[in-house]
Parts: sequence; C-alpha cells; structure tokens
Amino acid sequence: MGLSAQEAANWSGGRWTQPPEGSLKGVMQDTRLLEPGMLYVALPGERVDGHAFLSTAMDLGAAGVMCETGRGLPGIPCLEVDHPAMALQKLAHGYRHSIGGLMLGVTGSAGKTTVKDMLASMLAERGATCSTRGNWNNFIGLPLSILSMKPEDDFGVFELGMNAPGEIGALADILNPVAGLITSIGEAHLEKLGSVEAIAYEKAALLRSLPEEGLAVLDLDSPWVAGFRRDCRCRTVSCSLAQQADVQGQPGGEERAMWIKDRIRNQTLQVPLPLPGEHMRRNVLQSVTLALELGLGPEEIRSGLKAFAPAPMRWQVIQVGSYRVINDAYNANPLSMRSAIRTFAEQSQPVEKWLVLGAMSELGEAERSLHEELGHFVDRFAFAGVVCVGARAAWIAEGAERNSCHLVETPTDAGKLLRDHAGPGSGVLIKGSRSERLEQVVAELGDPVAGVSRS
Repeated sequence: MGLSAQEAANWSGGRWTQPPEGSLKGVMQDTRLLEPGMLYVALPGERVDGHAFLSTAMDLGAAGVMCETGRGLPGIPCLEVDHPAMALQKLAHGYRHSIGGLMLGVTGSAGKTTVKDMLASMLAERGATCSTRGNWNNFIGLPLSILSMKPEDDFGVFELGMNAPGEIGALADILNPVAGLITSIGEAHLEKLGSVEAIAYEKAALLRSLPEEGLAVLDLDSPWVAGFRRDCRCRTVSCSLAQQADVQGQPGGEERAMWIKDRIRNQTLQVPLPLPGEHMRRNVLQSVTLALELGLGPEEIRSGLKAFAPAPMRWQVIQVGSYRVINDAYNANPLSMRSAIRTFAEQSQPVEKWLVLGAMSELGEAERSLHEELGHFVDRFAFAGVVCVGARAAWIAEGAERNSCHLVETPTDAGKLLRDHAGPGSGVLIKGSRSERLEQVVAELGDPVAGVSRS
C-alpha cells in the first residue's frame, strides 16, 4: 500500500505520539487478519473493545496503532484520534483521492454482492481490479476495502449496504464513485426505513452522488426507474430483460446462456450464466452493461463470467451424502427469498425437493404479514416438504396451505427431520437471514462431498 505516516495523520485528522518506522503496508481493525507493517485500528465495540488488543497488534508486527486520544500505550507509535471509526472513514476518503483507478459503486436490496463480484471478475480480464472483500459494505468494511486498493489498480468495484436512512449517501461520500448501478429494490430493512419507497430513495443516493461526467446503469424493468433517472445528473445507459433498451437481455438458446443485444455498439453477444434463475439473468445483464460501457470486449466478458465464483453461502451447491443441498443462507429478505424459491422450484432435477426456511430480519411492523405472504408464495409450487425453523418462520407455515410444513426450533432439528423424511437423492434449498445460522443444517446432514461447488 505504501501509505506514509504523515498522510495517515493528515487524512484521519490524528496525531502520532511517535512516528512509525517506514510506510504503512495496509490498514486493519481485526488482529486475526493483521499482517506485518499494517496500521491497526482500535475500534470500540459493544462486545469487544479494540483497544484491548494494542499490544497484541504490535506483537503481530503492526507498524503502529490508531486509537482514541489518551488510550494509547507508551513506547509504541500511536495515531491518536477523537473517534477511530470516523477517522478510518476520513483516512479512506483521503486515500481514495490519492490513487488512480476507476471507482465503481453497486447497491440494491438483493444481488449487489453477486453483481459486484461478476463485474470485478470481468474487469480483471482488462486490468488490475480491487473489490469489496466479501460483503464489507458498511462504515467499517467499505473504508477497509478502499484502503486495500493498490495505487496501480485500474478498477475499484465497491458494494454499498445500509440498514438506516442516510447511510448510502454517507458511504458514497467516502467512495466518490464515477459510475454505479442499483441491482433491485425490495422489502429489506423496513424496520428502520418504513416503506419500499423509502428504500428506493435511500438506494438512489448512490446515483445522486455520481458526477456530471459519470455514468449510471438503469434497469428499465425496475418500477423505480423514472425516479432513478431524475436523480441522475450524469449520462445513463439502460438495460432490460423485457423491453427495448440500450442493452437488452434475451434467452440464449441454452439453459445456461443468454444473448445480449448491445444497441450502442451495434453488436450481439452470447454470454454464460454462472448461476441459474431469472434473477441471475438480471444480475448478469446489469454487470455486463456496465462492463460494456467501460470498454470490455465480448471475449473479456465471457472469460470473466466463466471465472466468476459465487461468495460462500450464496447458491452454493453441495453434495452431502445422497442430498443435493443448495446453501443460500447468507442472508434473506422477501425479494431474495422469492427469487431463490422460484429458481429452485423450476429446476428439472431432483424430483423430490425440500425447502428449509428461516426467518427474515429487520422487517419492522410488517414482519408477520411478509412471512405469511411468503407462505402464500411457496404455495405456488409443489414441494415434497417445507421445514420452517424458529418461531418467526412459523408464520411462513401459517401462510402456506398446499405444501406440507414442518415446524422445528433449531437448524439441528431441521437436519434431523430431513434425514428422517427426505428420500435419497432429494434436493434441499436452505434460505434465511444470517442471524438464523441455517448453514448448521448442512453439518447435521453429513460431510459434504469434495468438488461440488455450484450449479
């Protein structure tokens, strides 16, 4: 990274008790991920206070520590600041403007991590690309992701997440992207946002942050596209799966491919679909549209999509004994739940399909009704069985009348029920919010077979 001690002080607004030797090789707030030469950031937390690990960080080879004023240790380089979290954000903002590379922002209620990873995989075919690590998309993760970018990188693809009003705009202020896109809008984070309209407005802060010389990708199939267009002061390019657009997706003649008609460059290209489902077609279309606008050619796009690998617990296909398990349990909201369930139901194999569903979090006053509505949606399809895990997931069963629903208390109970009732060769989709820890179902079913990672 090569960040000088003086730059770190200037950008963060802090003061060194004594300067470190040499430049800083990176920035990290977790001693488990700390590497020699990095700046360790001590963040106060509800459960763990990072200031308790200052000595540990130095023992691990940290060049210095960033800490609250007056809480440093004698004899070590301490960059003292008033608020370490805010200082980290200011440090990332300053660093962002000191390096080259096109900065791109991605947000949305569902699909943002997948689109970010697809786009980064394609751009890596053209030049050095840095992207958000996993889903580090909040006020800690985004700054750390930006600070991991090398000065010589050509592209930076960063994900912006939120669960409260004002967060997307504040994150965009740190990143200052030159191009961006919104993947989709759905009933996520209703607890603090109140309505889907408020969610759409909050997500559109990314578009409002783009400069006049920037670029926004707009999906014409979104019911919010008119408002998104009004929010843009930059050039826009449209995409669609259902209507004429600048870049239009069409069935590819193969189950795992799609045609893309690029009217701007007067070309048509066939691209692979790394994952199944209509929502994945949209993810591919959105990411390819931005890749085309950034100058990538058809072969770079195809190679990048072939190299793409989904993040863990995002449609991760695992063979566990005789069961074909789809672990999509990283997170969930009504939009992503419906997309995953529909895709699973429409697959031709296996014949016997089971759902394991956990609760969806942060839905506020609409929590019960949205779970019941999901039960109604499940009834559109015929499943061998539906396992609802936990008290809140029982509301899904209340909405489902056609499908046979089993209520269990824990993921372990769900695994045991599947072993007792699901026939050999059954397919199992596991989906729920991160807090439900549904990946524990897999452990109860048995040991995964090596070599199976996706479908």
